[in-house]
Amino acid sequence: MAVVQRRNTFIPEYRRLKRQRNWLVQLDRLFDPVESGPSRGHDTQTRPTRRSVQRHVGDFLADLELHALHNPQDAKVVAHICATIRQRWPRLFACYAWPERYRTNNAMETFFGRLRTRQRQIHGRKSVHEFILRYGEWAAFIDPDESFDQLLYRLQSFDQTEYDEEFDRFLNAQRRLQTIHRFRHQPKRCLKLLERQWSDAVRRKSQKS
Repeated sequence: MAVVQRRNTFIPEYRRLKRQRNWLVQLDRLFDPVESGPSRGHDTQTRPTRRSVQRHVGDFLADLELHALHNPQDAKVVAHICATIRQRWPRLFACYAWPERYRTNNAMETFFGRLRTRQRQIHGRKSVHEFILRYGEWAAFIDPDESFDQLLYRLQSFDQTEYDEEFDRFLNAQRRLQTIHRFRHQPKRCLKLLERQWSDAVRRKSQKS
């Protein structure tokens, strides 16, 4: 009985933390409705739009703030959640406007990370200006004085076809750099791969003829 009585003192705190955790789970489902299933009017059969996700998240935050007015013990957590999301609000829903693109590209980020690491290993310095000089054609430069609207207007000057063509060209350059790196660091393996590819090409040509 003493153990039960001691446990009962933590029940209100446990329920409060569980309630706050559920808010984060609900937000995650609002931001990713396709994978999470129906939520607050989302339909899994239709792709979510930028406006629909923005509207549902805004309604959810409004409900949280209303809850905090009547439950001051949750006010601090609610204020933190709302402030965190609204600080990122201008760019938080951009990924839904281009559904054919991933929200993140971990493979590309990893690729550039490896290149920067190699540059540091080669030069022994943390500066990566050599990297920018070599790969500057695809380097992104950010102007701190440029507003988000100005940046968005500039990016909208490129259509999807031009972007796809440039992206394919970048992937070809990426494969070339990876091949050069393999040849420099693992020449025997790279030559064996080239010999195998050459043999496969000769065999396919002979079969056609």
